[in-house]
Amino acid sequence: MSRPPTPFIGLLLAVLLLVFGNAVNREDSVSIVVAGTAPTAGASAQQAAASPRQPAASASGKPRSRPRQPTKPQTRQRSQFRPSDKPAADRSGKSQSRPSTNQQASKHGGTVYLTFDDGPSPYTPAILKILRSTGSTATFFELGSRQAQYPSTAAHIRAEGSNIGNHTYNHPDLTALTAGQIRWQVTHGPRGRCMRPPYGATNPRVRHVIAEQGLREVLWSIDTLDWSRPGTTKIIKAATGPAVRAGSIVLLHDGGGDRSQTVAALPKIVRTLRQRGYMIRRLPGC
Repeated sequence: MSRPPTPFIGLLLAVLLLVFGNAVNREDSVSIVVAGTAPTAGASAQQAAASPRQPAASASGKPRSRPRQPTKPQTRQRSQFRPSDKPAADRSGKSQSRPSTNQQASKHGGTVYLTFDDGPSPYTPAILKILRSTGSTATFFELGSRQAQYPSTAAHIRAEGSNIGNHTYNHPDLTALTAGQIRWQVTHGPRGRCMRPPYGATNPRVRHVIAEQGLREVLWSIDTLDWSRPGTTKIIKAATGPAVRAGSIVLLHDGGGDRSQTVAALPKIVRTLRQRGYMIRRLPGC
């Protein structure tokens, strides 16, 4: 058997190498594509496992916002209005027992109620003298501890036609006390039919104990801020200003500090109100 020529053998080998080489390249290409996508899929799975709470994407490709969690209601803290350091105001948010005020009444005429807190004190007799000289009366919300120091003043007040309300024993913030402590403060306060919580601080528990003792809670509608000693002129302006009308309850002080400005302002307060046609009287039912 004759051997094939050498050039023919070389050509055959070249063809075989070309065929097998293309096949190997296609397999490598497939392997590279598969190997290139596998780590990406694995990484995605790991990322999904690592962050399960990520918001899902919407059809537009933007992540959907997470539903908002309901917010906890905020509780407002009650401001402390203390005659000794801050302006006082009605903070109860509830209806109060007070003489009815006809909002449509004439600006002139009617009754204005002057009230004096935190006594008795050395200033109380001077206030009573001014009220007597002008034919006026008022209501004194006194402290039990102060009554013990001035035992004859209560009888003097009543003899002048004015009356006395309960202002607790020693002037605590009743909203910070238990029901039993509130009851003690009330029962050791002055005898009367009306009760004014110190600082005007009241809440349902305070009102319940006051009512339980057969008393009526009375706050105020006009605060002169005389406790801060702003000057006689400012006290007069506050007690006779445009906010004062028939049925107004004006807050003044005869105790708790130096009340010489209040005493000095009182004659002008009474005179101005009387000139406008108002009567100055004690609170009814107290």
